[in-house]
Amino acid sequence: MSTSAETPRRSLHQEQIVDAALALLDEGGIENLTMRRLGDRLGITAAALYWHVSSRQDLLVLAADTVWGRTALPGIQDLPWRQTVLEMAENLRSMLLRHPWLLTAMTIQALDGPARDRYEEHLRAVCETSGLTRRDAEQAVHSIVTYAIGAALAATPRPYVSFGLESIIDGLAARRPTGC
Repeated sequence: MSTSAETPRRSLHQEQIVDAALALLDEGGIENLTMRRLGDRLGITAAALYWHVSSRQDLLVLAADTVWGRTALPGIQDLPWRQTVLEMAENLRSMLLRHPWLLTAMTIQALDGPARDRYEEHLRAVCETSGLTRRDAEQAVHSIVTYAIGAALAATPRPYVSFGLESIIDGLAARRPTGC
């Protein structure tokens, strides 16, 4: 029989930590995410969190990547390319409106991760199916993502967002080789 006071350890997984962090971020923004609050929410000490994540900044990157990973990607062949681009841009804008802390976080530090890369690669592939060159498709992705982020920052109503995106898409369509 042991004489030391042993307490059962609660097994935590990174996914649980990130989900709890997302809840704090969605409730009160970046300022609401502290290691102490997160530890309290998970029933552990803040110091114990550092066994799972190295810093608050790394946790923000993980949270951002999780949100990007949950953003729906329509199939490349499911819809005409124009409609797919519009849907992807609207999915991005809607995601940012649901998680406004991400807009703030993106202005503080780079939050690029595998899920954002996956989103942008998918959008590039959609643009290439329209007949755009790889270079033009990459520039189109940058323009579309920037526009969707700006529309979310400005909380632009949907009809204006659609008009702006359709104007961008019209410009993209004009760059395609004839016959596409």
